[in-house]
Amino acid sequence: MFSMTGYTKQDFKIQGASFSIIINSLNSSKGLDLSIKMPWYFSSVEHDVRKLINKKLVRGKISFRILENHSNNKVVLNKKQLKAHMRSIIEITPNVDLGAVLNAAIKLPDIFVSENFKFNRVNKKILLGSVDSGIKDLNLFRKKEGAALMKEIRNYINSLIKLVKQISTLEKKRISKKKDKIQKLIKNSISKTDYNSNRLEAEMIYYFERNDITEERIRLHQHCNFFLDIIKTEGIMGKKLIFISQEILREINTIGSKAHDFEIQKRVVAMKEEIEKTKEQLQNIL
Repeated sequence: MFSMTGYTKQDFKIQGASFSIIINSLNSSKGLDLSIKMPWYFSSVEHDVRKLINKKLVRGKISFRILENHSNNKVVLNKKQLKAHMRSIIEITPNVDLGAVLNAAIKLPDIFVSENFKFNRVNKKILLGSVDSGIKDLNLFRKKEGAALMKEIRNYINSLIKLVKQISTLEKKRISKKKDKIQKLIKNSISKTDYNSNRLEAEMIYYFERNDITEERIRLHQHCNFFLDIIKTEGIMGKKLIFISQEILREINTIGSKAHDFEIQKRVVAMKEEIEKTKEQLQNIL
């Protein structure tokens, strides 16, 4: 089990310059919500970085940054490229103010160049290797967080199973009390001449079938066991567990609507509390 939250910082050097990769990961109901910020002279490798992150992180709101810590890099204005961009803009929009043209052109690619920093294949390999190491560290962080969450979630589901067992015991008492109550009502309100034992038996069977919660209890127990089996496995499971928790809540609600017993209703409320806490934590699970 992996959490979607995590943090890592990875330092690396290229041509004597020092950089830091910082990756933050937060919860996201979407797939992968990725934001990348890096120095302009790394822009040629952004596609490779994005591809690597997409492959290895899958879900979460990911903030990826590369910060320049120390560098002898000298950045100069590429006047030739700037003029070319400005000419192109003026050709398209001849009546635009020159200041606006300059402001637009200076934001375009290749306006600033490095005099002494050459981003070659070797540097690209160093950078992508550092990104890969950062992703591995982040996943280790997420796995550690996930283990803590798994322990908490398992406790919620085990508490739920205990409550289901209590309901099973209470259900036997409920049926017995209900039978006695119905029989007393009939005895006190129906004369022997009006008494139809077959009709009475049919009505009682109908009543108890309509209010029987045996199937719901069995399914609820099965869903809980299935849930516990899933969290023992490796890999991505967050959405699957959310679906199972929805099925668990559906069975709990049905028991609550059919039981008509104070003691059982108390357990239903407690079960709802446990499954709501579970669902809240599942929002953090990858």
